Parts: sequence; structure tokens; C-alpha cells
Amino acid sequence: MKVKKIVFGMLALAGGMLLAGGDPAMRGPFPLLCTPWTADGALDVPTLVKEAEFVDSCGATGVIWPTASEVADLVKEGEYEKGLDALAARAAKPGFKARLTAVCPGKTSKSALDRVRTVNSIMEKHGVKMAILARPPDDAKTQEDIAAHYRALGAIAKCPVIIQTYNGKSPQPDVDLLIALAKEFPEAFGYVKEESPGNKVNARIARLVAAKPVIHSVFSGWGAKGWLYQGPQLGADGVITQRPAYADILAFIWRQMESGDRDGTLVDAYCKLLLMCNLGTTFGGNDDVMRGPHLYVLQKRGVFANTCTRKHPPKGDTSGRKWIVESSDFTQAEKAEIDRRLAACAPYMKKEGR
Repeated sequence: MKVKKIVFGMLALAGGMLLAGGDPAMRGPFPLLCTPWTADGALDVPTLVKEAEFVDSCGATGVIWPTASEVADLVKEGEYEKGLDALAARAAKPGFKARLTAVCPGKTSKSALDRVRTVNSIMEKHGVKMAILARPPDDAKTQEDIAAHYRALGAIAKCPVIIQTYNGKSPQPDVDLLIALAKEFPEAFGYVKEESPGNKVNARIARLVAAKPVIHSVFSGWGAKGWLYQGPQLGADGVITQRPAYADILAFIWRQMESGDRDGTLVDAYCKLLLMCNLGTTFGGNDDVMRGPHLYVLQKRGVFANTCTRKHPPKGDTSGRKWIVESSDFTQAEKAEIDRRLAACAPYMKKEGR
């Protein structure tokens, strides 16, 4: 066991040494914020800022907003810039350490680049350094399309850009392309969220890690469900996941990875995280669900005031409603189960007031 911990620690140290040339802040857990809505379906900006403060207080190294699926509606309503502006204003004040990261997708390359220009403007306004998470544009058909998009992005980006390799709509950027982009734009690229489907992901992570220091850092995806292997064994430098309610558990896991599992609690903490992720499946959804029972956890932890989710009215709806707002309601038995699992996580959660 002692030898295993020493080897673990050496691997963690080697991974850190290979980071040379990149932004040292671009490592560790980067949870995506869960967008809070008011009862009438508007973006709840004060709660969004409060959630970012909570994630930061948990020790997460990054804070990401919004999810890619929300961007089109947020842009249409003017909420994308409003939310990012409020988050950047808070990040610029003392006491906020996490790297604020904006998601910049688009149906086309042009629309995605418009998001990048918005981020540039917000950074300049508030004097705060941010980062960008950018998957390929939805209409990309070839590696040449993807290369052209990221080269155009690299030419205008004023902060580190994490390339997300999979969106289910366009081809994935080849590993060779990711390395080439990092060489061509070393200030922007070299940061990758690798979450290819199936058995491709681990081989790609290994290749990307082997390309350090040209590649600066590699983030695990997949809702953190592969992180225990992809971090200590393959050398992934952090995780990007839709788990803001458990940011303190993610931060604890990261500290254990960095220390070589000094306290021997890494596996237990990781199992407790998966126990919370499994709530989606337990209550009829799937492990990747971001809202549902996790909204109840955010409410219980004093971050959210409600469990509202806004949706478009169904086709054929004649009510004239702009949004349908639904609450995630749970029976007493369901709440008791969530509470029981959350209590099991207590050793790895931040103490109240910290």
C-alpha cells in the first residue's frame, strides 16, 4: 500500500511538471453552474451569482456557465450577456478564486465566434481573466471545417480556450489537430475537455497527455464517471462536469489526487460522488441529468430558492405562454433518500460558514 501511494504521488507530480507553458489556473474541477430560473421563467441573476460564490467557496478551481443547450435561448432573451456580466463583476472582486469560464457554442462558426467576442468585451469591461469552453460548431462536417473554426477562434480569443471534443452533431477534432492548434496558438489552445464516446476516450486522453507540454491540460468529461481512472492512471488534469451541487466533493477528490491519495480516502469520496450522481437514475431519469433531484440538493444547501426549470411550450400550444415553468417535486420518501445519501457525503463536504 505504501509503495502504491508513493507511485501515485510521483505520477501526480510528473503530471504537474509537464504543465509548463500553460496557464496554471486551468486545472482541477470546473463544475458547470445549474441555471436558476424565477417562477415566471426569467434568468435569476442574483441566484446565479450566489451559486458561483458557493462553487468557489467549495474550492473548485473553475466555474462554467451556461450549458451549451441553453445558449440559444439565453442569447435570444439577452440573458447570456447579462448573466456573464454579473458573474464577471463578482469574479473581479476580492475573494473569488475560481476561473470563470464561458461556454461559447453555436449552430454555425459565426454564431460561436460572436459568443467569443462577447466574452472578450466582458473581460475588458471588468478587468477579469476568464476562459472559454468551445465545442465544434454544429454545422461542421469535416476536419477542415473544424480546423478553420478554431483557427478563426484562436485569432480573436483573449483568454485560454478549452476545446470540447464531442457534441454529438459534428465530427470530433482529431488528436493531431488539437496538437497542431496548440502549437499554432499556444496562448489560447492546449486545453482539452476529452469525452469521446465509447472506448475511444481513454486512448485519446493518453495521447493528449503524452503530447505535454504542447498540450497544457486535459480535462475528463463524462459527468466525472471516468475521472477516477482518467485522472490518476491516465494523467487527466481535472474534470468538467454538471455537478455544482457537489463542488466541494469534487474539490476534495482533486486534492486527494494531487496529494497521491495521502489520506487513503479517494475511492470512498469518489464512490459517494457517484452515489449522488445515481439519483438521476434512481428517480427515473439518467445519471447525466443536471437538474431534477440535484435542484433539491442545491435548495437544501441554501443555494437555490426553488427547483424551477423552464421549457418551451409543446408544439401546438395555443395558450400564448412564452415558457412552461415546472418544479421538481419529491415525496417525503424520495427526500429522505436524497438526504441519506447527502449525509454519507458529509466527511467530504465543506463545513457551514466556510
